[in-house]
Amino acid sequence: MSYILRRSSRTTSFVRGQESLTLVLRAGLRTKSDSAPLPILDIPKSNIYRFGDAKNPVFHDIEWTIQDGESWAVVGSGSGEKTTLLETLIGNLRITPPPPHGLFPFSTKDPHNTVSLVSFSHRPRASGSSFVDYTARYGAKWEEDRITLRQSMFPETLPEFARRDNRHGSVKEMSEEEKASFEALAKDLDLERFLDLPVIALSNGQTRKARILKALLRKPEMLVLDEPLTGVDAATRPILLSLLHSLHASKNPRMILGLRNQDPIPDWISHLVVLKGGGRAISGRRGDVEGSLGAGGHSHGHGISHEGLDAKERPEENVGSGGTEKDKERRVVVEMRNVNVKYDDRHVLKDINWSIREGDRWHLQGPNGSGKTTLLSLLTGDHPQSYTQTPPQSHLHLFSLPRRKLATAVIATRVGVVSPEIYNAFPRRKGMSVWEAVGTGFDGGFVPRGVKGVGLGLSGGLREEEEVWRVGRVREVVRALGPSAWSQLANSRHHTQEELGALDHSFSQRPFADLSPGEQSVVLLMRALVGKPPLVILDEVWSGMDDLMVESSRSYLRRGGVGEEQAVLVVSHWEEEVPWGVEDGVKRMKLEGGKGFES
Repeated sequence: MSYILRRSSRTTSFVRGQESLTLVLRAGLRTKSDSAPLPILDIPKSNIYRFGDAKNPVFHDIEWTIQDGESWAVVGSGSGEKTTLLETLIGNLRITPPPPHGLFPFSTKDPHNTVSLVSFSHRPRASGSSFVDYTARYGAKWEEDRITLRQSMFPETLPEFARRDNRHGSVKEMSEEEKASFEALAKDLDLERFLDLPVIALSNGQTRKARILKALLRKPEMLVLDEPLTGVDAATRPILLSLLHSLHASKNPRMILGLRNQDPIPDWISHLVVLKGGGRAISGRRGDVEGSLGAGGHSHGHGISHEGLDAKERPEENVGSGGTEKDKERRVVVEMRNVNVKYDDRHVLKDINWSIREGDRWHLQGPNGSGKTTLLSLLTGDHPQSYTQTPPQSHLHLFSLPRRKLATAVIATRVGVVSPEIYNAFPRRKGMSVWEAVGTGFDGGFVPRGVKGVGLGLSGGLREEEEVWRVGRVREVVRALGPSAWSQLANSRHHTQEELGALDHSFSQRPFADLSPGEQSVVLLMRALVGKPPLVILDEVWSGMDDLMVESSRSYLRRGGVGEEQAVLVVSHWEEEVPWGVEDGVKRMKLEGGKGFES
């Protein structure tokens, strides 16, 4: 496969041909003057390979030069090309021939100490291929429940007697200058007040900011942040981006950002690489790239000025869900009355009253730390305090039964979930196919079961008619959400139904672990929907998907991918990410400070 390279005077675009990706990522030519400053990054026309594969370059004839004073963002979703390109900078791929002056000519340090990558786009490689129990954060022993963010991630800031704890081993004491820097960064990231709270009480967004702080403490000369805005609420985004700009401007450290198509591009970014999927890309000065893309190009997300509810739309607090007479005819899927969750004296959720009925479409909103993740863990039965909601003080009913009377295994078959926790926890075993990954959704497990890969049911065996239905259902969701709906190949020319069916069948047999992050996200959406559960939870469901994947998935959900007997809860900071609108009867539950406001 080859690539056709099309040049203009200031930007470079790429069209896929037959084999590998050709990129020329340069805003300008490097001068040969001895007085010219050394480039920050310099890859002069090289191929890039995965280790162990010397024949098939991931990128072919790549040229990328970053000059001092430039601010770069790499934009792309779904295909994994963005993350692969960024991982090249930390030595995870082989550059051939190697850059003659090193990958980072400006630095005299060991390259491994020059650049640090913090990725929020996919599961860390260190976590391996097996299942990761994401519910352990809720069910840990009481002693472990009390481990704070400071103890877990920043033990060097603890007093000397605490640092001698065997848990931390030998931890170097911070200098006064380092302490001052740490305190200033923690304040800028709004983490100061969370440092001494239990880790299990923190939101995904707060944990992500803590990872950025941890990376900054290592003092890299360049920090590469892949999808730093994922899961960060609208109010926090401009604060975080302002801090990153300040650090980049002071070169302490320099920054390269990896962004999704829907993310807002910060004003201070001067140069862009936009990976279009299917081996197409465009790069150069930001204005030139945006002009080349035009109206049909990269969507700059929702913008950091996105507003929440207007004052006139301000809902009443904890009004419950009495609803209309028509509402009351539909079966209640979830009922919460005065539900509370707290750790010691700190309330994470306070007096939540909420009813979810068949056919409901809900949008759950709230800033980072408002209690969304904890609320979802009650709906899935994963949180140990879901058992303690008992009358008359409070109650939690799932599917018309008190939570304490429902086995967690039963709940798993009745709630289909897509979430960052599921994405990170799901095993990447080489032997698991897409078909088998989807099939785990029937029983809510993480290991394929049954000869046909569609589970064995709660009783350990399926009736023939049940097995036939499950097999047909896997085929149905793979056909509806598979590559025949979103791949470049399927959209490039007319195909017969047989050809499209063959495309989806081939996809269903691929190893799940070999898929791109976007493809894995689509498969986990299939998994959540395949069993037609009464409750579907879509938490950051579009993360990692490219535009065609999002468009086809939204269309499927709207045109009947979930039935009128199913309730759907979408968790997102943006109303535009909800497949349904007000005209479809979407309701909103907004959390603020652990309290719920319904409209």
